[in-house]
Amino acid sequence: MKIKVLIPNSGMSGSILKAREIMLSRAVSEDTQISVDCIAEGPDSIESNTDESLAASLIIKDAIKAEKEGADALIIYCFSDLAVAAVRENVEIPVIGPGEVTLSAAAMLSNRFTVVTTTEGNISRTYRRLKDSYLTRKMTSVRALNIPVAELRDNPEATKEYLERVVTEAIEEEAVDGVVLACLGMAQYGESIEKKYGVTVYDPSSLCAAYAEYCVRTKLRHNRRVYAKYEKGDKYGLC
Repeated sequence: MKIKVLIPNSGMSGSILKAREIMLSRAVSEDTQISVDCIAEGPDSIESNTDESLAASLIIKDAIKAEKEGADALIIYCFSDLAVAAVRENVEIPVIGPGEVTLSAAAMLSNRFTVVTTTEGNISRTYRRLKDSYLTRKMTSVRALNIPVAELRDNPEATKEYLERVVTEAIEEEAVDGVVLACLGMAQYGESIEKKYGVTVYDPSSLCAAYAEYCVRTKLRHNRRVYAKYEKGDKYGLC
């Protein structure tokens, strides 16, 4: 089985991409191959609606290419689930959005959970995206670390410190039992938070990898009654 992971931001080094492959491979079976790539150009992080729009068409093109090259499933590696619906219109294989998968798990298993994002600007964007979703009925808040995405990788000690502070506040103020990490760059901190605070941490990286594998094995994927096939790909250079 081959799972293609597409990161919707540019400029990531080969070593970082390889580290992502190793990390995600721990969440799947030994016979499942995970390959990680980022877009060749476009925004260097996804922290606004504009960033999402700039990256969307590039992700669609890369997704179509990945399917042609033999991928059995796709993961759009961003909690915003950037272009997931559009990609489903253009491919037949399962397309996984980490945000949707992670919030579904939290809604199923937690009574009260907080969503931890990167910067203050993402709080309103997250609320706006989720305002009509059934997945948020147990969500108590969206909280920010106030650390840009790039600094999550460059300053892990500060990230851990800020994350622990935000989790402490959520437990004390809202009695949460779950924490959703709303950025894939926070992936490595979940285990330590669980051990220290006794809450369930919903890590989108491991959840989306395992779910992608599950979808392939059970032949679960989107339906054309929901995501009609896009027929203008050739016209607009997507294929």
